[in-house]
Amino acid sequence: MNTTQKKDITWINSLKGGCILLVVLYHVVLPGYAEMIPYLTAGFIPAKLWISFNFYLSPLRMPAFFFVSGYLATNGIIHRSWGEIFTRRVTNLFYLYFLWGIIQWLMIRGVSNAIMGGHLSHNTNAAWADSPLESLQLMLLGMSSSWYLYALGLFFVFAKIFKQQKALMLIIALALNYAAVTKVISGWGPESLAQYLIFFLLGTFWSNTVLRWSEWRRSNFLPWSVLIVLAGVRLAVGIPRNLFLCLLVVLLCIAFCRRVNQYFSLRGLNWIGRNTLQIYVLHRIFIEFFAMSIMLYAERHHLFANKTFSLLWAVSFPLAMTVASAACSVGVWTLLNRGMGKNLFIYPKLLRIKFDG
Repeated sequence: MNTTQKKDITWINSLKGGCILLVVLYHVVLPGYAEMIPYLTAGFIPAKLWISFNFYLSPLRMPAFFFVSGYLATNGIIHRSWGEIFTRRVTNLFYLYFLWGIIQWLMIRGVSNAIMGGHLSHNTNAAWADSPLESLQLMLLGMSSSWYLYALGLFFVFAKIFKQQKALMLIIALALNYAAVTKVISGWGPESLAQYLIFFLLGTFWSNTVLRWSEWRRSNFLPWSVLIVLAGVRLAVGIPRNLFLCLLVVLLCIAFCRRVNQYFSLRGLNWIGRNTLQIYVLHRIFIEFFAMSIMLYAERHHLFANKTFSLLWAVSFPLAMTVASAACSVGVWTLLNRGMGKNLFIYPKLLRIKFDG
């Protein structure tokens, strides 16, 4: 790969790095931080701004993640045989998904819950299930904190099987997206799987078009105008989680990441973008432990009755917890990713192949 090509793909790591930090921030704010707002005696405006910030960034986080994932999976889906890529692209994803689903449940239910006497939320999630069987059932429905890995495995298989029927896949993905956003599909796990398939397919089969549209050219005026009109119509009709708005935001973010990388060295963010897995699978555990510890301490000492503490909490908690959770995830990965610990982050057979090679 020549230098020009390497520079051209740095935007991928920048976008992935930004998205994973936004995912961590989202999990920090919802549900734990948001549920503490009624206890605050000050800082209501900053708290509501954090919640709004997360809400309005919803057109970016997962759509961009799935578009980039589809883009990176293109070669495996279109050009390589099942034998060449099944273990690496499918088995590995399902292995990591169920492995870390079990680890998260054990750490949250067995350790954090035992110490704290409760968990961060009563929302439906495999990590907060009452039993191993219930946790497994929820994982099969995609209702786990690591559901993105599950979705990637399912999407890859679907796209590979029907790669010759692109138009049909697009129609199915559009129908599923509409069914998800209108709540025809129930449960946040199945709903998420249905909603984001279309972005993976766009990355896999139509990435050249999307990337061309992301460039600042006069020839892109028409597609941008059409997308803006369609997004406006969806907003006017009142359909939530606007597909066309999501696509517009993805285009803007690709263009922004490309442009910024031309003028600045985003070494730290790009490193995060190349190492999203460890942050993704570990951050929920740290959020649970840190947030529960701080919340219980604050409640027991009536700190939320203090306006200064409430204001500091409202302003700084989401950002501080995001940085702490991401940093601890990277730190623990650094300690574990050696010897037998490598099996926590890659399917053992792949590890042996890599070692033998």
